[in-house]
Amino acid sequence: MIAVVAALLLFACGCFYRVVRGPTLLDRVAAVDAIGVLLTVVLVLSAHIFGRVIFLDIAMVYALLMFADMLILAKFIETGGVS
Repeated sequence: MIAVVAALLLFACGCFYRVVRGPTLLDRVAAVDAIGVLLTVVLVLSAHIFGRVIFLDIAMVYALLMFADMLILAKFIETGGVS
């Protein structure tokens, strides 16, 4: 199970490369969203491995924040501003 978590974190590092060197803005946004999903999965797996329920609460809050972040970012890209 720990090998799965390590592989997911390694994949997140690959996504971070796409955030930095992405050819377009949409590629960078997709990579940031993928990193958020991967880190949420890592938190859920960590809750299972260590038997701590608090990690699930943190994963839920993190997922909700990532969802709100993507909505704000999409509106910013579409309109050129947040207001």
